[in-house]
Formats: sequence, structure tokens, C-alpha cells
Amino acid sequence: MKMESKMFNKSISQMIINFAFIYSSIVCHFKAIEYLNVGETFMAFFLWFCGATSFIAIFRFKIANIVKKLKKNELEQKK
Repeated sequence: MKMESKMFNKSISQMIINFAFIYSSIVCHFKAIEYLNVGETFMAFFLWFCGATSFIAIFRFKIANIVKKLKKNELEQKK
């Protein structure tokens, strides 16, 4: 397989996973609203927490790059 094809497949799979994370965070949000309307506050907050972590997961590659840069800067400062 060529390198361009591998990168394209990786990009497509990342978009599909990002869509799944967006979808799950939206579903968690609306389900949490339903639970809140019925008076189940704990379950509503739990679902909002799950939705928030699912939404944050969309930015996992950006977060990994930031952490990598911070570690690199820390190592350079120790030298």
C-alpha cells in the first residue's frame, strides 16, 4: 500500500471516530435533559460528564501534540 493511501485511510477513520464522539456527546446531552426533567439529577450529571468527555475526545490528537510539545520544551530546558 502506498503512503498516500495509508494517510487517506487514517484521515477517513479519524473523521468517522470523531463523528461517533460528536454523536454520542449529543445523545448523552439530550438523554441527560430527559433525566433532569424527571428529577433524576445524579444520572443527568453523570450523562453530562460522559458527554463532555466524549466531546473532549474529539480533540485527542491536538491534546497529544500539546503534551508532546510541553515535554519537548521541558527536556530542552533541563539541558
